Amino acid sequence: MLLKRWPQRGLAVLLLAASAAFAMPTVAQSRFDVFTISPVPVDVTAANASAARDQALAEGEKRAFQMLIERLTLANSRNRVPRPSAAQLNDLVQGFEVANERRSGVRYIAQYSFRFRPDAVRQLLTGAGVAFAETASKPLVVLAVFHDEDGRTVLWEDPNPWRDAWARAKLPLGLVPLVIPLGEIDDVAAIDADGATRGDDARLQALSQRYEGDDVLVTQATLMHGVLHGVNVQTTRYTPGNPGSSQSWTAATMEKPGGENDPDLMARAAAETMARVEEAWKVANILDPRQSGTLIVRVPAASLGDWIAVRDRLTGIPAVRSSQLVALDRDGARVEIHYLGDPAQLRLALGQRDLELGGSDPDWILRQRADARR
Repeated sequence: MLLKRWPQRGLAVLLLAASAAFAMPTVAQSRFDVFTISPVPVDVTAANASAARDQALAEGEKRAFQMLIERLTLANSRNRVPRPSAAQLNDLVQGFEVANERRSGVRYIAQYSFRFRPDAVRQLLTGAGVAFAETASKPLVVLAVFHDEDGRTVLWEDPNPWRDAWARAKLPLGLVPLVIPLGEIDDVAAIDADGATRGDDARLQALSQRYEGDDVLVTQATLMHGVLHGVNVQTTRYTPGNPGSSQSWTAATMEKPGGENDPDLMARAAAETMARVEEAWKVANILDPRQSGTLIVRVPAASLGDWIAVRDRLTGIPAVRSSQLVALDRDGARVEIHYLGDPAQLRLALGQRDLELGGSDPDWILRQRADARR
């Protein structure tokens, strides 16, 4: 139903309902919960099953906390994060779930999922003076291009040990989730090795559209033998449809130590590459609580559903501390947004939820990206 067809009384009722919905907490639409760590495997042997289970829970909490800190903070600042006592750690944990539980008389095996209290974790890190990021990136579709010694360049073809390394990699789930394409016929039709290495925007867009508009990570590896045996990696993150917004990293040749086989070398190179991508994302999204701002944005909407879709996408964005509906009429809504960080960080955070912030002060416009509408 179009806004312009609402009767005046109905519009007033809907305005009240929409205002209430904005004031009430809603379920975040993010693809994963930044403050939930899962799975956390445990395998403990103790004097009896009960003792093993208690010890496993304690060890699981510690491991999950360390994994959370690695997800949120920069590598060079983690040594400043205080180590919470058992009681303090227990207060940081909001709840946990157990799966695949097995036990014997003295052994306990399980997989935990821990949910941490966001405000408590933020307070701990802020109090220690440790910068952190909590804005999750859109998933990255990984295109692993391999250059062999014969000058052959492959993406979907076999053998491709670089693609195999990414497919097998057991990388921790950080702020930048990954999608590893299977190389199905539509993937192959969308882009080939040449298009990936050139960063062909039209082909990158074709691939991105297959994966809900995700960004694309083109990572190229060259395996070298001889006197210097190692792998050279060049990686670029693209936002298809946004030429000029790419980020690139070049890894110096990773030498192969004695006893390491090529698959292990490739796995190590993939992990190092992903660590660089994660670190760059966190650097760009560190939120300074001392820096904040307010925007009044207009949300064009042809229907109530369009407006609600934008509202729901705003929910759960860490940079957006609060949103308040100011007005709703037949042309859409006006919303007041209170945010942390600078406007560039806000724009980046909104983009991860397929929201586009356009215009300029005082005429800001916020809309859902056209190809993200369902």
